[in-house]
Amino acid sequence: MTHNKIYDHPLALSPEMKVFELIDSYPSLLSIFLRLDISLPFGDISVEEICRRDGYPVDLFLILCSMHLSSAYRPKSEQLSVDMLKGVVGYLRASHRYYTGYMLPHVASHLDKVLEHCDKLSERALRSFYKEYVRFLTTHFEEEERNIFSVIDSPAATIAADFSMLEAPHGDIDDRTNDIASLVFKSLPEQVPTPLRCTMLDHIYMLRDDLRRHSDLEMYLLRPLVAKYQNCK
Repeated sequence: MTHNKIYDHPLALSPEMKVFELIDSYPSLLSIFLRLDISLPFGDISVEEICRRDGYPVDLFLILCSMHLSSAYRPKSEQLSVDMLKGVVGYLRASHRYYTGYMLPHVASHLDKVLEHCDKLSERALRSFYKEYVRFLTTHFEEEERNIFSVIDSPAATIAADFSMLEAPHGDIDDRTNDIASLVFKSLPEQVPTPLRCTMLDHIYMLRDDLRRHSDLEMYLLRPLVAKYQNCK
């Protein structure tokens, strides 16, 4: 099957691209496979073939990859189909599970190693700060599930999701994530080994950047799809 190129994107992703070539060039895309529960194949299989095998729209998969790789990438209106709406909501829900079940615990495990080298006062302060950060994120995810995703999933003829609730919390999430990085940079005692400090910072920045892409997906993919759905009614 031959696809028209739906991208105006310098990375030139395409359905015909081999999965190994895609992952070898952009290893961070493994997290998309994980979220979509797409099992890695054996053999010389293409992006289109693996999407067809696992029942996921290839055009949407490539948009997700492009937005993950480039913070500047925005899908054009003609690339979007209302048929993508269910798949986008499913991916965003899977991302919430990825954060709460993998990324946040992973950062916490590195935090535990760092805190072994801290005094009791620093340990309590940083542990409390991170616990509150996780609580804030989890509450935000729950509000999105309840006030946006569940509304989109409802059988109503129109979707009355309030996207204004996304804007302020996403800025707050970014600020709070940067605050954790700042604490690791500036406030940990000198006896914390540099490799531990750097490893934790690396995971914090990966989390921050992934959360930024998550916000972009909601604002520049989910929101236009909902608008397109409304215009079809």
